[in-house]
Amino acid sequence: MSTELLTLLMLVSVFAGVFAGFPIAFVLASLGIIFGFIALPLPQLVFMVPLRIFDILSVEVFAAVPLFVFMGAMVERAGIAEIAYGVMYKILGPLRGGLALATVAICTLFAAATGIIGASVITMALVAIPAMLKRGYDKRLAMGTVAASGTLGILMPPSVMLILYAPMAGVSVVDMYAGAIIPGLILSTLYNLYILIKCYANPNAGPALSLEDRGKIVWLQLFLEVINSLVPFLFLIVAVLGSIFLGLTSATEGAGIGSLGSIIISAAYRKLTLKQLKEAAYFSLRVSAMVIFVAMGANLFTGTFLSAGCGKVVSNVLLGLGIGPWGILLLLLFIIFILGVLIDWIGILFIMVPIFGPIVAGLGFDPLWVGIVICVSLQMSFLTPPFAYAIFYLKGLDFEGVKYGDIVRGVIPFVILQAIGTALCLIFKPLALWLPRLLFG
Repeated sequence: MSTELLTLLMLVSVFAGVFAGFPIAFVLASLGIIFGFIALPLPQLVFMVPLRIFDILSVEVFAAVPLFVFMGAMVERAGIAEIAYGVMYKILGPLRGGLALATVAICTLFAAATGIIGASVITMALVAIPAMLKRGYDKRLAMGTVAASGTLGILMPPSVMLILYAPMAGVSVVDMYAGAIIPGLILSTLYNLYILIKCYANPNAGPALSLEDRGKIVWLQLFLEVINSLVPFLFLIVAVLGSIFLGLTSATEGAGIGSLGSIIISAAYRKLTLKQLKEAAYFSLRVSAMVIFVAMGANLFTGTFLSAGCGKVVSNVLLGLGIGPWGILLLLLFIIFILGVLIDWIGILFIMVPIFGPIVAGLGFDPLWVGIVICVSLQMSFLTPPFAYAIFYLKGLDFEGVKYGDIVRGVIPFVILQAIGTALCLIFKPLALWLPRLLFG
């Protein structure tokens, strides 16, 4: 069998297996072994399988995944988001779209203590959407705001996505963390600008807090509520990210600090129970096991793919298109966008980075900058159906009077904003590189 035909069959088989409904981890692992029997000498395949699995299990930074997931789960169960949301609404309520702006603000803060999107989207949906619908907000705006803002948790440090991407691309997790902060804040700012423009152009889309309600606000009491709700939360974020950025701890050790800090905060808010600990631990176990199984399956697949020479075929095809380095990079981002519509982000990372990473690096692009651009572009994968995690979460909560079409139409403007954010990071490299260079040289 020719290498070109093998390359085509392997790629087609992945999509066929995923579309058939099989778990992506087992699709990738089984295809890696099956095509390994076809394309590789048997001794090479026998040695490759355990070595590829060991490669994944021996990556120290992956130990941060369950710790950061646990931290996010404990923070969610402590009820901090609900308390902080009420405070932020009182502060931003006099503005049109104040509830939506408060949602973006809390999701941005919450993103720095979760690392995943499920906790942010579900928590903020249960808190913010009923409040917005009750006050007459446009339901599409409400759905889109929560869906888009909740996904910031997978981009802003301590993002699980950044932890998984960094070792595969050969860049520092700490550099990825620093590089993702400004792009994440840019997306948050774009969301706020859109909300303000929409609500001031159409006051019915997001009514401001009534004069009667504004008169009930006691500013001294509000100040104390800010101290009570935000200071412990911000202290946790500073303790984790500060220790990592200052070089006092590695990402994994910082994750351990975050896990302990989340337990202390839960105890301080009197929400710490044995049941809560068990639920957070089980949730972390399920998420981490899913990530590791996908990682092992993808590593087997890419091991066969690259050992059989299929990576060179892909490289030759791309270089033979005659579109230049920037054209290849834009084509890569387009492929990632299409894949984001079809499969989950973990599969995209573990398939695309080992195959396309060496090609992009050979074109002379900064691997850190490329990594940040890819992770920002993957934000769109959470909002583009049919495979859209954020939409799944909102639809599963089944809010009264909200249809699936309302959710989809509500996220479209935010997908456009995410595309604009990706374009800004492409055009202005310092957005991704300035902070890492400032902190680490």
